[in-house]
Amino acid sequence: MEASQKHFIAAEKSVLDCEKNLTALANLEENTCFIQSVGKNRWLISSKEKPAIQIGVVIDETTGTVTRINWRQIFE
Repeated sequence: MEASQKHFIAAEKSVLDCEKNLTALANLEENTCFIQSVGKNRWLISSKEKPAIQIGVVIDETTGTVTRINWRQIFE
């Protein structure tokens, strides 16, 4: 259970890092996420780390602010 918790925390940290740097992905030293556009400034960010976490975000066109709109754990 302790190992699972560590993996879950690592997955959350990776999607948080990608979320914070979504508008400047080229600046990331290592991309630890899968990033997919779903249209109209909305993006899905999924961790490569298992257990996988997926978040939905929207980018404000005028300010560049990234806002998380949902979150889920991906089960395979």
